[in-house]
Amino acid sequence: MIKIPIDLAATIYLIISVCILFMWFILEKKRRYIEIKKEDTLWSCPLCFYEYIDSKSKDISRCPRCKTLHKKEEK
Repeated sequence: MIKIPIDLAATIYLIISVCILFMWFILEKKRRYIEIKKEDTLWSCPLCFYEYIDSKSKDISRCPRCKTLHKKEEK
């Protein structure tokens, strides 16, 4: 068994934690977000629960994942 002092173990733990936090911040800045325009409609498939944007159709849309057709529900 390797014996290390408790202060060295705590320092290594904190350095690794700070590195992971720093990498998370960097990767979060690079994430791209999709801008939704007014003419776009956000659809949610009732079968596979996939959410997608469809700007072509207003009443009926086809899910890109499972290829089913569904109507826009009145709210």
